[in-house]
Amino acid sequence: MKKIILLGLLCFSTLFTACNSSSFSYWIDNPTNESITVYIDEKAYEIPAQTKIAVDLPFGKHQLKYKDQSLWFHNGGRINSSTAIINPTQGNYVFYKQLFMDKNDTRATKEFEEWAIQTQSDSLRLAINDTIMTLFVPFQVSNKIFISKSDFDWKYNIEEPMPEVVDLSNPIVTRRNRQLLNDPNYQAGRFQETVYKIFREQEFFDFIREVNQDKVVFLEEKKPYAELPKAKIVLTQMEKVKGEQYKQALEDRLVGFHTWLNMEGSKSSKGFKDFFFSSQLNELRTAYLAAYPDDYSFNQATNELNEQLNVFMRYQLNIIDEE
Repeated sequence: MKKIILLGLLCFSTLFTACNSSSFSYWIDNPTNESITVYIDEKAYEIPAQTKIAVDLPFGKHQLKYKDQSLWFHNGGRINSSTAIINPTQGNYVFYKQLFMDKNDTRATKEFEEWAIQTQSDSLRLAINDTIMTLFVPFQVSNKIFISKSDFDWKYNIEEPMPEVVDLSNPIVTRRNRQLLNDPNYQAGRFQETVYKIFREQEFFDFIREVNQDKVVFLEEKKPYAELPKAKIVLTQMEKVKGEQYKQALEDRLVGFHTWLNMEGSKSSKGFKDFFFSSQLNELRTAYLAAYPDDYSFNQATNELNEQLNVFMRYQLNIIDEE
């Protein structure tokens, strides 16, 4: 029997991942004790208390409304889409790490356990019994509107129980990880694994109550929708660029970005590939340096632009300005 080491405070079935070229599916979750109504593009979604529902959204720009708040978001980025939860109430979700070990294995030492607890913990500011403190704990907390699995790689979903034991069999060797065949630890067999689970806040408190009776309050800030950071393009380096053709190329790039923001469905998907994988500006960088030796203003301007565009490469859901 493999014994669980439960990392306490002081010491989902897989979400929808199938997508096509024009849309993607998400969960909208209601962690509260009352039914809520959420609007996306004026369509109402009635969500009972402590319930999540699936919603399919075409790629492109959408409006989210909850109570007296609203925001615009875009879900056409990051073609390698990652599962995400839409969190309109801005409730707290906990991403908990639990270590499983085979205590019969000689490598499962107390020293290894202590090392694992230390390396798998994160610094978190919270209140315990009305005292505010910062602790290293084996979990993270988020109340983001869009919670992506690419940021918190949970294995066990909301409402799915943490298992009592896990299979500690070795990973399958492929071309990419074939070096494992020469790894002594791989040859000896796996003796431990850390698994991740997402909890609603109250479910997490219920989960840890058997090992900790302290009153715990998370201190995550909840900003109004209007104050949430937006993914947008603000260029400050373009005016330093010499040559009208190079300035025009940057302006055309901005126009192309805003054109893509307003595409929908399969057009958005194709537009993403056409726009984000274009090599036009890279080719102009070489030409610019040939025309203006030792002037790196065009490089700086394109780097600034690409850095901001990369947000849409990294994340499939982004809050944006209404345009």
